[in-house]
Amino acid sequence: MSSTPQPPPPPPQPQPPEGSRTGRLLAGVVLVVLGAAWLLEILGAVEVPWDVVLPGGLILIGAVLLLNARSASGQGGLIATGIVLTVVLALGSAIDFPISGGVGERREVPTSAAQLEEGYRLAVGQLTVDLTELSSDGQSRGDLRMRARVGIGQLVVIVPEDLPVRVEARAGLGNVRVFGTEGSGFDVERTADRGTDARLELVLSVGLGQVEVRRG
Repeated sequence: MSSTPQPPPPPPQPQPPEGSRTGRLLAGVVLVVLGAAWLLEILGAVEVPWDVVLPGGLILIGAVLLLNARSASGQGGLIATGIVLTVVLALGSAIDFPISGGVGERREVPTSAAQLEEGYRLAVGQLTVDLTELSSDGQSRGDLRMRARVGIGQLVVIVPEDLPVRVEARAGLGNVRVFGTEGSGFDVERTADRGTDARLELVLSVGLGQVEVRRG
């Protein structure tokens, strides 16, 4: 009695190249680290030095790509991450927008000159600074100065009706509107000097978006 022949064993599954696994792992680690750092900054837990972190991540990605140059297949995720970091750094250099500062919609209502000293920053979103409750705290005229910057989005500053103010507003790419005077395009700048003895000087900038200064 003849035995039934057994089917041949299935061929072994091909294993992905070592470079592919390394590239995907590094891309995931870079994205997790950047996301965690951004979340911690939004929550106010830490101040992340993005001007160091982003170039460092790009250098690390480039080094791994060089080491795995012979096995370029499977490196798509790592290459895509590197492209994104390159674009962000290029935009930051070209239009000078702050990467740090958090994201979202923020409204600040300072009531004293001391609150203006450190300035205000926002990476992405809308920042509104309402100065209608501002008190000079007995300071002499010309002593008040405020800086505010937004990376991508809108920066709105509201000043009191009777407060003499000097304004320097700039947009790397977008729109600038200062007391009804408006300009749009690339590297737009508008200035205004309302009062010969201005009590408040505003230095405002947005990388990509709009700056607006109005009375309120």
